[in-house]
Amino acid sequence: MTGSSEPRIRVAVVDDSTFIRKAILRMLSDEPLLRVVGSAGSGEELLTHLEDWSPDVITLDLDMPGMGGLATLDRIMLRRPTPVIILSTHSGKGAPLTIEALHRGATDFIDKQQYSLVDFEALRAVLIERIFQVTNRTPPEAVEELESTRPLSPVFEPVVNLPEITEPTAYDLIVIGASTGGPPTLQRILEDLGDSISVPVVVVQHMPVGFTQAFAERLNAYLPLQVGEAHSMEHLLPDTVYIAPAGLHLRIERQGNDLIADLSSFPQGMVHVPSIDVLFDSTAEVLGRRAIGALLTGMGRDGAQGMAALKYRGGYTLCQDEASCVVFGMPRAALALGAVNEIASPDSMGKRIQNLITEGPSRPRFSARPQPSK
Repeated sequence: MTGSSEPRIRVAVVDDSTFIRKAILRMLSDEPLLRVVGSAGSGEELLTHLEDWSPDVITLDLDMPGMGGLATLDRIMLRRPTPVIILSTHSGKGAPLTIEALHRGATDFIDKQQYSLVDFEALRAVLIERIFQVTNRTPPEAVEELESTRPLSPVFEPVVNLPEITEPTAYDLIVIGASTGGPPTLQRILEDLGDSISVPVVVVQHMPVGFTQAFAERLNAYLPLQVGEAHSMEHLLPDTVYIAPAGLHLRIERQGNDLIADLSSFPQGMVHVPSIDVLFDSTAEVLGRRAIGALLTGMGRDGAQGMAALKYRGGYTLCQDEASCVVFGMPRAALALGAVNEIASPDSMGKRIQNLITEGPSRPRFSARPQPSK
């Protein structure tokens, strides 16, 4: 738990706009757990002071003169790997630049266009929350406040100590959920699936509206599998990865022998749209033991209850290991529910899923047991 005895989080701010830099400094100045150690108007200026400032986290604009944001990010990751939050105006046509930054090592991003810099309380709140998240010092009360607004899934009550399902099973679908730190992790896992997986893959990656299409396009350019944003009532095909579009929930439905992606705005009032729980719950209901679910890095509990539903109905479930997570919140929540068959690192998860598809689960190498909440 974050407390007054802990050292303050050291923040460096990089933006070519003097107004923006002053606004960010003002936003952070009243937070007692943060300390702004430096402010730079260019990537070159940041790199000059990087060792002296020794920041724990960096906020970085992408659209800057000189070397620019991406080149600056590359230098940071080479010289002194540090959590970087992209703070820029790159939704819509500019979204590919932000997505590229995430794949090059940026931890998270905030689209400044969503907030008013005149009345910046909302931006201040989300920026401070992200800083705590990426430094793994999020106050527990902030998590509780966030999750208290999230309605429980109507599908089932959480179940612990679920039985292991070990007999061979033919799988028809892979579903994956991710949040903070997800894009490069997802790319690694999907790369390891190879060029043929024989079943569809459906992904929920928490992102604002305007970014998931660019995310899908970026993956499609780098992966042998076909990748695209899912469309409503689209028939799901083997060897294809479907990214749930931001702003809509994605449910799995069945029409005869075909699996369908159903997009809608319901249920409303969810913290995340799309919700990983909605995807996993519907997969459990439609496919049961004929599905594989994987839950990756991210804050909060989204996906934990849906994963428990999937495991309860015999599906095979995996979560990312704590050491490789940017934020271990979602996998930890799934473990606490007893919803995980196996823990795996991104370096091994793709190959493990490929083996499950071709060989069935046989005996799990690791059987995850419920863990007490921290």
